[in-house]
Amino acid sequence: MTTVLAMSGSTNAIVHLVALARRAGVDLTTARFDELARKTPVIANVRPAGQYLMEDFFYAGGLRALLLELGDLIDGSQMTVNGTTLAENIAGAQIFDDVISRIDHPLVASDGLAVLTGNLAPDGAVIKPPAVETQLLKHRGPAVVFRNYVDMAARIDAEDLNM
Repeated sequence: MTTVLAMSGSTNAIVHLVALARRAGVDLTTARFDELARKTPVIANVRPAGQYLMEDFFYAGGLRALLLELGDLIDGSQMTVNGTTLAENIAGAQIFDDVISRIDHPLVASDGLAVLTGNLAPDGAVIKPPAVETQLLKHRGPAVVFRNYVDMAARIDAEDLNM
């Protein structure tokens, strides 16, 4: 029987984005983030779900090219910190190779991220389904949950870990 190891806690990027949004007066919850992630395609062929490195992503056109390719999935009318709109900032961006896919041929059509909730992760935990081996997406049996990476590193080799 396989044992699932999971990390739960507030150290993931989504929780930080939600906290930043609240600070800015934007109503963003982990549930809303999950809803958006389920319909947003993965078009960056970058590890761990893809095959390239972030450096390759940069040379392929980077974030500007990716945002431009997302098209109507983003609101280009939003003002940015440099006093221009997002659309103005990404205008003229280009994709230079297959590190960034076209929106009509995504690496993964949807579910690039998922927010998991339940008794093992009452505050939520984030998973990148495209980066997970398919046999690990369903599990029945014992599970060990760690509060964060430090907790996992400290206990993973413990003789008394209930696995």
